[in-house]
Amino acid sequence: MPKNGSIDIPHVAVTDHQIRKRPLTDEEAAEITAFLGLRCFNNDSVDGVTQARAFLEFYERYNPNKGLLDSAIGYLNKAQKLEAQKQNRDYIRAYYLLNNYDKVISYASTLDTNSMKDAWTCYRIGEAYYKQQQKTLAVQWYKRAVSIWPYALDFQNKYGISLLATQNIAAAKKVFQFILKEHTNYAPANTSLGYIYMQEANMVMAYNYLKKANELNPDDEQTLINLAVVHHFNQEDGKAKKYLKHLLLKHPNNAKAKAMLLDLK
Repeated sequence: MPKNGSIDIPHVAVTDHQIRKRPLTDEEAAEITAFLGLRCFNNDSVDGVTQARAFLEFYERYNPNKGLLDSAIGYLNKAQKLEAQKQNRDYIRAYYLLNNYDKVISYASTLDTNSMKDAWTCYRIGEAYYKQQQKTLAVQWYKRAVSIWPYALDFQNKYGISLLATQNIAAAKKVFQFILKEHTNYAPANTSLGYIYMQEANMVMAYNYLKKANELNPDDEQTLINLAVVHHFNQEDGKAKKYLKHLLLKHPNNAKAKAMLLDLK
């Protein structure tokens, strides 16, 4: 295969995305809205952690207003002893939603991975470590998340990506294969397996998985880049250009695609 710098296999990668909880139904939103609206009148018997959770739920599922997170943290500050008994899960959630990963890690550093029973908290801690480039620790927390909730495929995908990032390719491959066994149309796992087969120079398998991913999500940037690399490897630069041009049509600021296209001219 020609060595064209921008389009070599070592430069391809997998993509990542942040997991959010599902949106609320209208009925669920109304229930939380009612709770928040009445809190000043009838909340004498409601503890601060419960009140904080109402604000967190409303923020995450319905109305991403940062003021709701400030209110949640305010209530947690009034119930620190109770929150500590709950492993500071709600502080972790609030600061995670604020993208304050250092604060999340400060709470996580006091916890034993195996003592945490909540998969979402494990995921959030894993994300915080991953965002702060502490990927070995991220692996541990993602692993704990999927041990609690093995069929949460988004969590499995994060676990697989962290394994790839720490060069544990064989384990990552098993994770993505598990995901596709459960849900053959899970596009990110198809992209990731395609990437792994590219690293193994198995371009037939790589193409099959990447083609499937492309059918499921035709405009995904990394899938299109990886398909271009596969075609370049197979000396099919015309097809490689087609994918790159489509990518730039949808994502005109993608610098990697621009550089790769220049390499192919």
